[in-house]
Amino acid sequence: MLRIFRHYISGLSTLLLAGDVLIVLASFALASYSSPWIGGGDLAPKIIFVTVVVTFIMHLGDLYNIRLPLGRREMVARVLTCQAISALLIAAIGFAIPELRLGRAAVLALCAFVTAGLIGWRAAWLGSWSNQRMTIRVLVLGVGTIGRRVADLEGIGARPFTIVGFLDDDPAAADSVPAGHVLLGKIKDLPGIVNEMRPNLVVVAQLDRRGHFPSKALLDCRLMGIAVEDWPTFYEKETGKILVTDLRPSWLIFSDGFVKTSRTETIKRIVDMTLSLAGLVAAAPIMAAAAIAIKLDSSGPVLFRQARLGQHGRIFVLNKFRSMHEDAERDTGAVWARQRDPRVTRVGRVLRRTRIDELPQLFNVLVGDMSFIGPRPERPEFVQELQKNIPFYLDRLSVKPGVTGWAQVRYRYGASVEDSLEKLQYDLYYIKNLSLFLDLLILLNTVQVVLFARGR
Repeated sequence: MLRIFRHYISGLSTLLLAGDVLIVLASFALASYSSPWIGGGDLAPKIIFVTVVVTFIMHLGDLYNIRLPLGRREMVARVLTCQAISALLIAAIGFAIPELRLGRAAVLALCAFVTAGLIGWRAAWLGSWSNQRMTIRVLVLGVGTIGRRVADLEGIGARPFTIVGFLDDDPAAADSVPAGHVLLGKIKDLPGIVNEMRPNLVVVAQLDRRGHFPSKALLDCRLMGIAVEDWPTFYEKETGKILVTDLRPSWLIFSDGFVKTSRTETIKRIVDMTLSLAGLVAAAPIMAAAAIAIKLDSSGPVLFRQARLGQHGRIFVLNKFRSMHEDAERDTGAVWARQRDPRVTRVGRVLRRTRIDELPQLFNVLVGDMSFIGPRPERPEFVQELQKNIPFYLDRLSVKPGVTGWAQVRYRYGASVEDSLEKLQYDLYYIKNLSLFLDLLILLNTVQVVLFARGR
């Protein structure tokens, strides 16, 4: 895993992206030799422009998701589709901006070279030899609750890994080993087992370490070049969230992160104002169409205004397009939204899936109640209930709530205490690793959610 501005990035996804960039650069070189005219002026802006368009469309096609189970046929189909869209965008933007214009023959040659290169690169990536070399071998110390959680991540985590076995001193550990795995011995056997199994990583999944922590053996592992991680860090890297159950506050206190400076807050506010203004201008036709559709579909106001908790517990009024019938909670009071909620109107379902219902929140961003990126603003009634059942819940109020956020793009709408716990774990990851780089990744993922109506 790579860490860029405190955010964990899959090294394999980064390798894929780097390969794609090199393919675009090589294709430009080939196209410049094979085409009679590649375009006037400086080539550098054209190269950057084409690279950004190609990689962005590949991102929208989920072609940097190493966990997406793609066969060769689907991979080729996705690459061809993405390249067709990229070619249209390159031609259209080049027509509108002469400085980025490429010759027709150059566009055709460039697209042919890039497409062939991307397909060949990913075909090699999907080879069995590649999968074997990408998978890391993990030895887990501890077979309790945390050990089982680590085992649950095998096959779904951000980086491919396989568990070579478990170590535990508990006499009943053999009966608690996750299915499909083996207990290799006791904690004191760690040096010999490391020499025999040669893992790439040792994960310490012990909750009670008093008298059982093999500091000398783990230090020897580090000196041998074997990585050692505690379970909260391993879980954070694999899932992009912080597991709050069984988490000691000391880990949050001493871990790297939670860095907020006046400079980053000022930059974030400037970015928020710029994006909200640009968003309101660009989305004006969509918002007008949504308002008309809401009025035609059901009686009631176009906007839904509701009290929410902002930074440091300050109450503000949230603006959204109304997606439910008027007075939907008149008889029930505050209740959780749920899938196939009967209170949601026909137009409301479309607005929610495309996240168009969130657009009026841009006014809240403009006046400073919210940020463009941040945790979802919650209702005061729910916060009172959730803070009693979920540890660290009020810590999400340390930053401004957002129109979109890490939890919003990684998880569905919260409809229960369990969903709120899951979303809090993503929110804490965002707060811990907050940076403009992570905000940019969230924006890119939000585009996917909106374009493919993945909101739930």
